[in-house]
Amino acid sequence: MPSDLDEYVLAGERRVEYCLYNRGGNRRAIFQYGTPGTRWLSPRQIGAARSAGFELLVIDRPGYGRTSLRPDRRIADVVDDTRAVLEVVGWDRFAVWGGSGGAPHALAIAARLPGRVTACASVVGLAPYDAAGLDWYAGMSAGNVEEFRAAARGEHAYRPLVEGLAADAMASIEAGGIQVAGSYQLPEVDRRALAARHEEGGYRERMSQTYRQGVEGWVEDCIALTQPWGFELSELTMPASVWYGAADVLVSRDHHEYLLSATPGAQRRELGGGHVLDGQDLAAIYDWLANPSG
Repeated sequence: MPSDLDEYVLAGERRVEYCLYNRGGNRRAIFQYGTPGTRWLSPRQIGAARSAGFELLVIDRPGYGRTSLRPDRRIADVVDDTRAVLEVVGWDRFAVWGGSGGAPHALAIAARLPGRVTACASVVGLAPYDAAGLDWYAGMSAGNVEEFRAAARGEHAYRPLVEGLAADAMASIEAGGIQVAGSYQLPEVDRRALAARHEEGGYRERMSQTYRQGVEGWVEDCIALTQPWGFELSELTMPASVWYGAADVLVSRDHHEYLLSATPGAQRRELGGGHVLDGQDLAAIYDWLANPSG
């Protein structure tokens, strides 16, 4: 695992951990991983960025790795930690993208650092919980509906559910299975993609790193997703794109349609699978980040 890449900064009194991959690349991008996740990326993820010439910065959000908690955080608060890391790594201009639960965080960075972000991609990401006219739960699988409804009720309702999901996920991985419970009703294309991760070096270690502080990052992420995000999509001024999987059952097509309608000039990009990205998807995303007007 990339212990030689692990670094941290202090944001006030809080510790913020990050990894910087592919140093020396001629392009730069920040990646916001999904929920739950880790800054420790797979060789496939790192290689996709490298092939497109990108240095890749991955910052652990509060509760992941050893990044300090930030109780009652909003999605927009990710910008504070991002600024602290950017000051240390010395980046001025960069692209940003996020997948799944990381996509709203990528949008927040783009909205609040508009003069520095060259392009932003929301990939299989959710719309704001308070989006006008959107039936937020429509089209979601049963497991996802149960989880987000619990998150919307607050930590007392949500934490016990997540603790069970995390324990089941790690037990399934140790037994050679996938980390997503059957109630999430993933399509076969996603189940195959998750099963294939067992063949990637360091997979179990990365999953363990996700839960280094228990389920704190997961809890903070999803509660923040079901509260006002703290910024408006209309604030984005750089090229933006919205990517969605045709077979996705975790985030409905209506979410992506809302993002497309609310984000100025956002470009539509359809992926061939479901919620889980493959190598071809990653290559397409980095190609777009490198040339968003092409």
